[in-house]
Amino acid sequence: MLCKIMDRCGGCHYNHDNYPLSLEGKEKHIRELFPNENIEAIEGEWNPYYYRNKVHDAFAFDGREVIMGKYEEYTKNVLEIDSCLIEDTKAQEINATVKDLAKSFKWSIYDIDTKEGLLRGSLVRVGKSSKEILLVIIVTDSIITSSNNFVKAIKKIHPEITSIVFNINDRDTSMIIGKKDLVAYGDGYIFDELLGLSFRISPQSFYQVNSRMTEKLYKTALKWGDFNEDDTLVDAYCGIGTISLYASQFVKKVLGVESNPQAVKDAIYNSKHNKIKNTYFTAMDAGLYLQDLKANKVKVDGIIVDPARSGLDENAIKGLLDLQAEKIIYISCNPYALKEDLEKLSEKYKVEKMKGFDMFPWTSHVETIALIQKM
Repeated sequence: MLCKIMDRCGGCHYNHDNYPLSLEGKEKHIRELFPNENIEAIEGEWNPYYYRNKVHDAFAFDGREVIMGKYEEYTKNVLEIDSCLIEDTKAQEINATVKDLAKSFKWSIYDIDTKEGLLRGSLVRVGKSSKEILLVIIVTDSIITSSNNFVKAIKKIHPEITSIVFNINDRDTSMIIGKKDLVAYGDGYIFDELLGLSFRISPQSFYQVNSRMTEKLYKTALKWGDFNEDDTLVDAYCGIGTISLYASQFVKKVLGVESNPQAVKDAIYNSKHNKIKNTYFTAMDAGLYLQDLKANKVKVDGIIVDPARSGLDENAIKGLLDLQAEKIIYISCNPYALKEDLEKLSEKYKVEKMKGFDMFPWTSHVETIALIQKM
């Protein structure tokens, strides 16, 4: 399969016809960045198409018609995309219906230059296991003409949708999602299953976009950690608690920390929902939380960190070096940031082994896991 607009879109960087070659390229990249480390063979997808469970499209108006698609690489132009080889097909269908209904309801389209217009984007989250679907309509104002009729119309076309939310994003920002949600249908969230556990996913929650590879990654992380039932484990940047709840069955307790309050609410809910009683979640900057643990003389046996693309900030590096847990599992979506952070931690830690996971087939991104041990 080949994508006709790959060069303009910029989302993918490998032709969609030779998956083994793309894996070779990503593994080579990791080995070149970390020439002196013990690197295991990269883990690939068994089906590298239509894997994304989260699909976002932006809207624009070209003076004649409504356009829906992705921002063309390095520009503010919305590139019309009829179909994508890496996004869930049902999610793509729903976003296309949003576009058609937006035209029929005569909703104004947000202009990125003038900052005027109502409709900014459409986001669909699909529970790959549960089959539940959350539709998020991103608008600039809570006053939405005929919103009830819109909900009825799209539900008639797509009865598989389990919840619909209007998200208000009136900020002059590149951020996709705003902070305020108006639930128009259903509960405002969906559930999905991962590693035998059930997770509530809200519009603003972080949830890995490739469910199958996430399971492989998390299983490897806990296998490498080799934690025992007397250990206290910290899950920094825990999100909605996915890896915390999975890890809870192997250790005495898990301390999860996340700066996003909504994600922490979901994590607390998810722990109760799964009847897990040895996880404790805090809404706080991860680095400052680690430093507080040291100040309060909390014994920590292991730490899992899964930061954003920018990697660990100074507070997190200081917290990790101060706590001196026996082992750290570092999960990274940016090997360049990982390299910088490992160098900063090298005064007290050494890398035991590393491994790449192709969480984002056909793109240039690769998830990398590193086991680092206290010297």
